[in-house]
Amino acid sequence: MTKSLVYMGYFALYTFVILWLGKYGLNKTRTIRDFYIADGSLGLFSSIATFGGTWFSAASMLGLTGSIYAFGYSAILYSVVGWFFGAFLIVLLATKFKEYSIVTVPEFFRIRYESRFLQAAGGFIIVIGYVFYIVIQIKGFGIIMTRLLDIPYSLAIFLVYLFILYTTFGGLYSVARTDTFNFLLIILGCFLAGFIIWSKLDGLQQMHLKAALINTEVIKNTGYFTTKGSLLDPFAKGLQPPILLISSFFGWGLGLAANPQYAIRICSAKNKNTAMNMVGITILILVFVYFSNLIIGLGSRILVPTVEGVNSIDEIFPYIIYNIFPANFGGIVLISIIAAAISSANSQLLLMASGFCNDIYKNLFNPSIEEEKFLTLNRLFVGLGGTISLVLALNPPASLLIFGAKIWGVFAATFLIPLYGGVFWQGATKQGAYAAFIGGLAISLPFYISKVGYRAITPITSDFLVNPALPGVMISLALFILVSLLSQKRVERS
Repeated sequence: MTKSLVYMGYFALYTFVILWLGKYGLNKTRTIRDFYIADGSLGLFSSIATFGGTWFSAASMLGLTGSIYAFGYSAILYSVVGWFFGAFLIVLLATKFKEYSIVTVPEFFRIRYESRFLQAAGGFIIVIGYVFYIVIQIKGFGIIMTRLLDIPYSLAIFLVYLFILYTTFGGLYSVARTDTFNFLLIILGCFLAGFIIWSKLDGLQQMHLKAALINTEVIKNTGYFTTKGSLLDPFAKGLQPPILLISSFFGWGLGLAANPQYAIRICSAKNKNTAMNMVGITILILVFVYFSNLIIGLGSRILVPTVEGVNSIDEIFPYIIYNIFPANFGGIVLISIIAAAISSANSQLLLMASGFCNDIYKNLFNPSIEEEKFLTLNRLFVGLGGTISLVLALNPPASLLIFGAKIWGVFAATFLIPLYGGVFWQGATKQGAYAAFIGGLAISLPFYISKVGYRAITPITSDFLVNPALPGVMISLALFILVSLLSQKRVERS
């Protein structure tokens, strides 16, 4: 039996399970609170699964492992360290955020700052940000499906489009139920892949000794050769200097802390303790999952010093699976990557719909819309948003990990300070929140538009030397404090 037939069997089984699990939410969802946050009723197990499933996306499964293969430990500093710090901030947020009766994060801005404008602005950032971020998940699925079933990329991404629409139409009840299955697959796939690679090595010490000697070309015919010792160097022997890694922390780390897809999971948990335990336990699980990713990335580089026939670092892990994994085990790992893409995409598509329908349309134009019509509107926007992301995915970004850091940087520059400042500082004012949100966005946008701060790193990829989130967050914080204090004084004088 050929590998493609084995993979097709796994995909057919996965499809059947997802279709069966996804219909749950279609039957259970009755209100918009059901649709957005499962009426704030998720228990610990479901909360962990949907939090972890949303977190561990194609950027982690493909982008990170490929980056570790190419750049070694510096890829961990570029992403994982910041992610875990961001998770610590989310635990702090959970101590108070559950007290607000909201269904979207921008709705907090309206309640806390009495500003419909700020809610709508937050909704706009969510729509734009997630339209582009879902492209990451679609591309990841497309890469796997072209390897899995040997079908064209355009057909492959259409399949994931159908998957994410179906699992999102039922709202968070459907998303959480399918995420439970997907997150278990992600854990199984990473551990299995790590074990297979580990079994071909001679232990942790030998793996590092051999990795230190690697000086081969990463992808054949690209012209980029790894400098000996750079895989174990935190800055990749100058390839990723300290300023790059520090600024990536502002994008990935603080962006994760401010990201609505994580903050809203606090609201969907049934109580505060569940929300706090959700983050803590998920992070503990992910420590072991990311350790598996490290083994996969470095170990694969030792076993296959140069890959060929791929176009980017995002395709390295599927290449490894196809060429050195047994078909049965490889099928499980490939399906786990599909699970990572879908479990992130459906949550993000749900949030995209809430950003437009609740935070912009209902907030500004039709606050008295009937519940049934509003649910229909959300499902229509799920279809529209998914279609836009599908079209954009026809010309995807070169690197999932780098593209994700850019998008998360927008959330850091706009959401972070008004969100955490509003929760933890009673003196925060509406004027301060306006200044922080608009100022952070204004200072970041020129970096994206003019590409100031871009620097070619290798023939394989490119990155910001300074992520726009760094100046964005700093300006946002300064304006938030300064304007809030000044507006407090005006109130006292009056």
